[in-house]
Amino acid sequence: MNIEEIFEKIKNKELTICETCDNIFDYVPQKLFCNECKRENRKKEAARHRKYREENREKEAARHRKYRRMAQIKYREQNREKRNARERKWREENREKINAYQRKYRAKKKQEEE
Repeated sequence: MNIEEIFEKIKNKELTICETCDNIFDYVPQKLFCNECKRENRKKEAARHRKYREENREKEAARHRKYRRMAQIKYREQNREKRNARERKWREENREKINAYQRKYRAKKKQEEE
């Protein structure tokens, strides 16, 4: 293809020019960059995010803890009956273990008082 044909196809929206590397590719509405440039841009952005997370590890961890805690609270509120039923079942199955622990605890407290 010669240059005139290329420019004619660009005018007719059959082809597009990449904004960074000037490659010519098929026209897609609102697509400004070729696939190679988009791939490179994603790699650069991923590296930038990785570097930020490494530099601000504690800040990121605190943010994640906050949202994880909020999610736990929300889950508990939504599934209160389900959790209570599961806990009742566990207590019934482990009654002897619980009672033994409580006897041991009371005996220890009684010895401390004397």
